[in-house]
Amino acid sequence: MNDVICTEQLEALVAAVDAGVEQGGWNHGHLLLRVTSADRDGADLGTKPIDGHPLDTLLAFTAPAEWQAIGVSAEGWAASMDSGVRPSQSKGRMRVRTTTLVARDGAVASGVRMAGGELEQMGAGAGTVLDALKRAMGLPTAPPDVPFVAWVARMLLLLIIGDGPRAHRRVPWWQLRTELDRHKDLAVEGSWGTLRGLAAKRENVVADLTPDVAAWMDEGMFARWVIGGMPSFDHLHEETRKACTPEAFTQVRRQLRAWGLRAHVRRKAA
Repeated sequence: MNDVICTEQLEALVAAVDAGVEQGGWNHGHLLLRVTSADRDGADLGTKPIDGHPLDTLLAFTAPAEWQAIGVSAEGWAASMDSGVRPSQSKGRMRVRTTTLVARDGAVASGVRMAGGELEQMGAGAGTVLDALKRAMGLPTAPPDVPFVAWVARMLLLLIIGDGPRAHRRVPWWQLRTELDRHKDLAVEGSWGTLRGLAAKRENVVADLTPDVAAWMDEGMFARWVIGGMPSFDHLHEETRKACTPEAFTQVRRQLRAWGLRAHVRRKAA
């Protein structure tokens, strides 16, 4: 038996899984995939229906040692990123099926099929499910996509915006000075590693992330999970402009630029 599955074998298995699911039509949910006994002549492929989202099954899961590859075949919706709503609620949305396999040595193959179309091999792919598949095999994920200071900046902007309406009252500079200094210290002293370490020990450090799952993640997956659950930087920047006095916003923008983050002001057309 060969303990290493080459990329070509993974791509062939992705195609086989997709073809098998395609015969049954759409709206059949998601499948957990496992590959064992792989050699040059073939492999044993097992499937298991997944209840709920694939991450409900994958988070904190460790694949048994005899699994030579793990994967997911998942159905969803595809839509324009400019729609402003979830793909499943977007006008013109289309059904899409993604199949991904990750081998124990780190090789990855994935394919995407749009409803009515053919399977398109996508290579290594990306996303939280891929991160989870890698962690299930004990593999590292890609490094963080954004620096730790980007999270600090978002936390600062969320604090300034607040939870409720402010009517016509804007936050003055004197009220922000202490918090700005505190976040500057956090940006210097903290890191994705230290934040993950804290989340692995305490509840509610990150919403919807238990200590066990935080400990199971690595730094890259953890960073993407945290940032992915927050509003975009551009949205927070614009809302902060509305929530601050001009003096306070000037100071905030100055600090954002010092952190290497863009701090433009949206200008209305004449």
